[in-house]
Order: sequence, then structure tokens, then C-alpha cells
Amino acid sequence: MSKAKIVAIDDEVDFINMLQDYFVPRGYDMEVALRGARGIEIIKETKPDIILMDLKMPGIDGDEVLTLLKTMTPSPKVIFVTAYDDGGKTKARLLRMGAYAYFDKPIASLKELEEAIAQATQGQ
Repeated sequence: MSKAKIVAIDDEVDFINMLQDYFVPRGYDMEVALRGARGIEIIKETKPDIILMDLKMPGIDGDEVLTLLKTMTPSPKVIFVTAYDDGGKTKARLLRMGAYAYFDKPIASLKELEEAIAQATQGQ
């Protein structure tokens, strides 16, 4: 069984590099974007299974990208990985909007993130 196709959208280059260093050697197909608009282009081109995305980015932010992705068929699963903290209000809102999962930065465990990806893609 092939591993998930992932698009990571985050304006932090070091975080994107860390994700690539972890997931690509483990057999995941990963594309990356430093801006939401470019991420949307890549998503339309590659039709990934999973989107790993920051919330606050210059230009189009994660909220807007999630709203757009929910109109796509099939709609990829979105996992937010963000340092934005408002006592859990945003996390609850994003999950209600259709995000699959939400992780806080700095991420405690890439293995936990990988497990969430595996759960999100089971049955596809």
C-alpha cells in the first residue's frame, strides 16, 4: 500500500524542511508551499490525500484555504499545525469547519502527526 500524498503549506521554511526530512525518507510523496495561494495551485495539480497547514500566513491564511478545500471533490483531509493560541477557540472552530486534526507548534512528536495522517487516510 502506498503512503499518503501530502501537501504542506507553511511560511516557516525551517518547519517545512523538518517535515520533508521526516516524511520523504519514510516513503511519503510530499509537495510544499510557503504561501496559501501557491498551496492551492499545488493541491489542484496533485490532488493530495492530506494537507498539513499553518493557520496564520501572509496572503491567504489557513481559514481561507480550508474553506476552499471543502468545495473540492474529493476534499483532502486537512491537519493544522500552528503556533496560534487563543485558549482552544480557534482549534474548536477549525474542527467544526471540517479540519481533520489540529496540532500545536512546536510539535511534540512527528510520530503522532504521522499516526494522525495514517488514521485520516485509512479506508481511502
